[in-house]
Amino acid sequence: MSAALLIAPLKMLVSVLGTGVLPPGATTALGQAQTTLGTAADESTRTVAAVDAGWHGAGGDAASSTAKTLASADSAVGQAGVDVATTIESAAGHVRTANTALNALVDSFVSAASAVPAIATPAGLATLVPLALDHIARGVQVVQTAQTELEADTAALGRHNAPAEVTGVSRNGAQSAAVGGEGTKIVLPDGSTVYAPNERAATAVRAALSVQGTPYVWGGTSTDGFDCSGFTQWAYQQAGVDLPRLAQDQDTAGYAVSQSDLMPGDLAVWSGHVAMYAGNGQYVETGGDPVGITPLYTNNAGQSFEGFYRPHT
Repeated sequence: MSAALLIAPLKMLVSVLGTGVLPPGATTALGQAQTTLGTAADESTRTVAAVDAGWHGAGGDAASSTAKTLASADSAVGQAGVDVATTIESAAGHVRTANTALNALVDSFVSAASAVPAIATPAGLATLVPLALDHIARGVQVVQTAQTELEADTAALGRHNAPAEVTGVSRNGAQSAAVGGEGTKIVLPDGSTVYAPNERAATAVRAALSVQGTPYVWGGTSTDGFDCSGFTQWAYQQAGVDLPRLAQDQDTAGYAVSQSDLMPGDLAVWSGHVAMYAGNGQYVETGGDPVGITPLYTNNAGQSFEGFYRPHT
């Protein structure tokens, strides 16, 4: 048995992990997204001012709302691009660090093996086998550490999942059927306008938004403190709709909708968490933090995503 064969599992770990070296310019466009989309957001903001100054009535209100939505979306996506670029570079750095550590272990074993006389003899193997096992175990620890770091990076990326479309608006200025008269209008804290499928869903969203800052309390179901499902249950109770108490059961009170069809009041359900969609790519939720607005996401560390659901109202 040769020293190379003994250390082969460690070399395999090096090969599978990769180098962590990104291609030139891999994150450049993402890193510049905030500047690029910031220009678009500024243009939309100027459009809002022009519309508000010279176009009155329902059509003007709709056009102004569209421009506000686009400005908000451009700003959010631009910041998300920078965050994603930073996360990708962080993940690549974790892989590079692990790769360097694994190669150092390989070199360490090869150096130690070269000092052992008569490697193929029982005495030589008695020295090398424990040494190889120790180096391999240390290599596994390196990979496990990298895996934990990469899981955190993956969770960070998941926070920037975007809806398939901006609620109620498209780039050519056309708005969804809800804006055309169907649905119930809601004004979000950032001043943008969205449309819930009906008055009860709108009431639930308004109730949820009205208690931002309420602390997270495990098992909480009142304005003294909420947990995630206690919060969504309470919000819908204000609209006269009863939801099950547990997060993983609240999908049974509604029907599944696709991400592209999300409307305010819809619920995002995981195996142990639930959030309410507020519109414009945002949730209003609590889950360890006080009630607040967060970007839409579907990855939630350690939990399986069950889907989006619209409660029966």
